[in-house]
Amino acid sequence: MKSRNQCPGCLSDSLSVVYEESYGGPGIRSYMARHYEGNASSAADACSYELVRCNSCTLAFQKQVPDDRLLDEIYNGWVPGTELDRTHRNYSLDDYRYLAEQVQYVIQYFGVPPGELSVLDFGFGWAHWSRMAMAYGCDVYGVELSEERIRHGRSVGIKVVELADLPAKKFHFIHTEQVFEHLTEPRAVLERLAQALAADGLIKISVPNAGPSLKKLARHGDFGALSPAHQMPIAPLEHVNAFNHDSLVAFGKTLGLKPVRPNFFKLYNSASGMLAAKNLARVLARPFYRHIFPRSTFVYFAHA
Repeated sequence: MKSRNQCPGCLSDSLSVVYEESYGGPGIRSYMARHYEGNASSAADACSYELVRCNSCTLAFQKQVPDDRLLDEIYNGWVPGTELDRTHRNYSLDDYRYLAEQVQYVIQYFGVPPGELSVLDFGFGWAHWSRMAMAYGCDVYGVELSEERIRHGRSVGIKVVELADLPAKKFHFIHTEQVFEHLTEPRAVLERLAQALAADGLIKISVPNAGPSLKKLARHGDFGALSPAHQMPIAPLEHVNAFNHDSLVAFGKTLGLKPVRPNFFKLYNSASGMLAAKNLARVLARPFYRHIFPRSTFVYFAHA
């Protein structure tokens, strides 16, 4: 484990402790046993789960985070090997519709044939978004750490590259989904991605909204008392950066990125499945809240 003594977003060293518990404590130990299905080792037992908040940009984050060796152990050993079956093969029609809506929005945003769009899926996982973008004709590159997922990505046609090798100003669109909450050095990564973004490009950052979880943790004072849904956005060892809307926007601004309010018409024009009764409220409400009240942790950024 290693310690982060500065805010990983704005680099301020003015921090306040939100919560602290040993990895051997009952709440954390119970979570680890359930989440990793008995695969977790004792590598972190001597360390503490310490959540702190930056007094400057308000980003909450875990002060002690895994080093490279432990990260490799977590993502290539602890995480259940059956994850592909649970996620990729169990994707529903609504899940694929949502991906299609996002890709259609990007294509409409740039207003050029899909084949002219160079896109990067950073942390592509099981390649759900990448495969949808390829289906629409986009030129898709990807960055991933997990060897298992890299093999899968190459098998479906992603041009897998290394973060350090990304060409400058190459990509019209950079997609990140549930990635930045995991990064021990998110600022360095976003800086590199911003360099790879075309002058008129767009980068999407979508992370769990940790705001409600942090409020409940402050109220209960016990990580183990939280529901699994509220533990997830502040998960020990993995979700080491706990963003809300304000801290996410502030994070982008520190590197010269400004939030872009999605076009109302294009959001609705990308929606699908709205004639199904169970989808109607979702399809009608999502564009409204992203355009009129953009307070979520799904944010499009462009160069300021």
